[in-house]
Amino acid sequence: MFLTRLNFLAIRDGAMTSLTIELPDEQKAELAAKAQAHGLAPEEYARQVLQHDLAPEWLRKSWETARETGVDRLSPEDIDAEIAAARNARREIRPRPGA
Repeated sequence: MFLTRLNFLAIRDGAMTSLTIELPDEQKAELAAKAQAHGLAPEEYARQVLQHDLAPEWLRKSWETARETGVDRLSPEDIDAEIAAARNARREIRPRPGA
């Protein structure tokens, strides 16, 4: 079994952290395949996986709710349209000065 090293530099809460992970070749190949499927370098994919796993519970619950409701599949244009609609609805129910 051969080991491959992945080196990471990350900034979290203003502090730089360095991490080295040694993987067997089989896991390196699996990591590379998953990264490629997401259009990422293996190091970037691994960083994102770690960040997701280390996310606070409230954020993971938010992600789950977004998946359940389909909000995670909205395009940036759809999100902008939803925001505009919510703002317009709020303006309509606000009492107008002098009215």
